[in-house]
Amino acid sequence: MANSASGESVIQRVVKILDAFSRGHPRLTLAELVRITGMSSSTAHRLANDLVDSGLLNRGDAGDYGVGVKMWELASRSNPLEEFRRRGLPFLEGVHAAVRENVSLSIPDVESGSVLYLERLDRHGTVLNLADVAGRLDIHNTSSGLAMMAHMPRHVQERFLAGRLEKTTPNTETDPVKIRAHLALIRERGYVRLAGVLVPENTAYSVPVFGEGNSVIGAIAVVVPTADEKPQLILPVLVAAGRGLSRTMGAERRPYGNRPWLESGRQAAGDRDAKT
Repeated sequence: MANSASGESVIQRVVKILDAFSRGHPRLTLAELVRITGMSSSTAHRLANDLVDSGLLNRGDAGDYGVGVKMWELASRSNPLEEFRRRGLPFLEGVHAAVRENVSLSIPDVESGSVLYLERLDRHGTVLNLADVAGRLDIHNTSSGLAMMAHMPRHVQERFLAGRLEKTTPNTETDPVKIRAHLALIRERGYVRLAGVLVPENTAYSVPVFGEGNSVIGAIAVVVPTADEKPQLILPVLVAAGRGLSRTMGAERRPYGNRPWLESGRQAAGDRDAKT
């Protein structure tokens, strides 16, 4: 029911308040909630206090607000994303143990044109990785996003390509014709390699994860400093994890691309200067 001057329902305004919190801003004052949500001070105060009473927010001694334990409890209970994350974690741990690089598990959000990250295991050492758990990145400039989009239905791909695609680095491809060709190459190879697209010094590899009916449901990615790139090690381990998790999620047995993975590893080693 819409009962505000803006026409927003109570639920929409509650979501606005909850969405205001982030990894970088886990606690917010009332003034900050008002600024971020655009609500009046009285409305934000009333809704925030109602959320505190229900356990969805908590209030600190200084009067600021944070996400409550009840939010985690509700999100974890019978949540298919949490189940996917739980099933995927052993496969991520296997990849991480083998390659000792940044490894992530993600799902697509086609409507928003983004990739949502469910889990991440970090490289030992310092390397910039923009994929945060519960964070989002654009489909077109992530290896995970392209690995998943390559196996989406054609009408979904065309709607994605018709949208606004922005560059994050000079290596970000935004030409729909070239992206369409890249998606076809991904289906042939069975993997994605992106060099310097989000972080100039990094190269990312991804393989898709399939579920029931062999529909694509996610992706596993490895991000490595380009100077340390070892595709002949990364690709066989990565595809084995993708296949294993796909079977766990109910996919039928299917090949990953048309090339043997050892051959693909050698091919990727020779393609280091390409943007694929």
